[in-house]
Amino acid sequence: MIINRKILLACIVCLSIACLFNICCTQPVYAETAPATEADIYSDIDAYLQSGVKNAHIPSLSVTIVDKDKVLFSQSYGNCENCDTLFLLGSVSKSFTAVCIMQLAEQGKIDLNANISTYLPTATDGDKITVRQLLNHTSGLGEHQTIKNYKIINQQGTHNYANVNYSLLGEIIETVSGKSYNDYITENLFEPLQLSNTAATLDKSIKNGLIDGYTNYWGFHIKSKHKYPSSKNDWITVSAGYISSSANDLGKYLQMYLNGGQGIISKQSIDTMFYGDTVYVYDDVPYWYGYGWTTVKEPLSEPVLRHSGLIETGTSCIFVLPESDIAIAVTANVNDYFVTNEMMDSLGWGVVLMLLGSSPNEITGNEYVLSHIRIDLIMLVVLTVAVLSICLIPKYIKIINRRKRLLTVLLLIAFHLILPIFILMLVPIFFATPLWVAKAFVPDVFITVIISSTLLFVSGLIKSIILYKNILNK
Repeated sequence: MIINRKILLACIVCLSIACLFNICCTQPVYAETAPATEADIYSDIDAYLQSGVKNAHIPSLSVTIVDKDKVLFSQSYGNCENCDTLFLLGSVSKSFTAVCIMQLAEQGKIDLNANISTYLPTATDGDKITVRQLLNHTSGLGEHQTIKNYKIINQQGTHNYANVNYSLLGEIIETVSGKSYNDYITENLFEPLQLSNTAATLDKSIKNGLIDGYTNYWGFHIKSKHKYPSSKNDWITVSAGYISSSANDLGKYLQMYLNGGQGIISKQSIDTMFYGDTVYVYDDVPYWYGYGWTTVKEPLSEPVLRHSGLIETGTSCIFVLPESDIAIAVTANVNDYFVTNEMMDSLGWGVVLMLLGSSPNEITGNEYVLSHIRIDLIMLVVLTVAVLSICLIPKYIKIINRRKRLLTVLLLIAFHLILPIFILMLVPIFFATPLWVAKAFVPDVFITVIISSTLLFVSGLIKSIILYKNILNK
């Protein structure tokens, strides 16, 4: 019995030693497989984007992820041939313009604290607005103003995003350099960084293979001709939103920031653009706006710099993770303001979250359809009410004598004057957006509003004539 106990004890000791040895030996193996797990992140990102592009109904999307020295990930989806395909960037163009301003400031040709009248003598309120205020949107200019009708209407020092700020910066670049905006940015930014698939004119963009764009109508993406600024009276000029570029070129552009400027601008200028003169903006997710860049901190594990872009036929977004020394560029060729654009933004953030070790927001297979059904039903109800007002005119003729005259008049005013005016004011009041902007960026809503209000006005006019004749006959 004693022998059996000794044997048992020896077996237990041997087994314990074997287990300890196994644990110690397996730990180095685990450490050696860690890089494979890191590599799998990009495989997971690829799978995530494939699913997201399909479920978000994005015709074409291109993504590049870079660090200081190399491309970590580069992939195109949908109908995009490769990551050298050009997309219009929208407001991502603003960071390019800010770089040009910082170049000229480093050369002593622009003083960021100077009034813009120093460079644009005829500028409206030019003696009250500084170059710095244009860069971080604290000039007091209005969101929907153009370079032909701008003036201070907001409190200065408070962030009010307005394209006209960067339109004016484009004007300053031309005045100070003595060159067109296209010539200056090509010679001082595109060519030094070898951005061969980046352009600041429509002709060059098309020549370099600008991808077709799409605009959404009631849930259907329709191929649309690219809009491009033709005059200084356009709401968004080239310097504010119409540079074109490929995802691969955007990767090179973002590497410039990661590498401290690469001789284009100094590291100090980059820090100023990112952090030196930021303005706090309270939003669903609060952020700080610098010079063509925003900084988001909470609830992320590290600060993320970003800027998104939107034009009538596409969207884009760029990110810089300064602590991780990684940057991301995402471009798409569709504008679907209420649904796909939000999904596109979610995809961009999804990639960031995955790189930070978090789980991204998934886009489900039916999310796109259900979202559009909700929006389309609202528009259908409005349109149906307007159409019925015309269709029910014969019935109105039959019952006009059965109603009290005062009630009839009140109903006419309510349904055919107040209601159509209310429909026309829906977009300007509830979305703080003029109808001419809705026409360009949310055309299905614009069409629904115009047709519905017109039908209600017309049917009201017909009913008024019928009522007037009825009164005369009595």
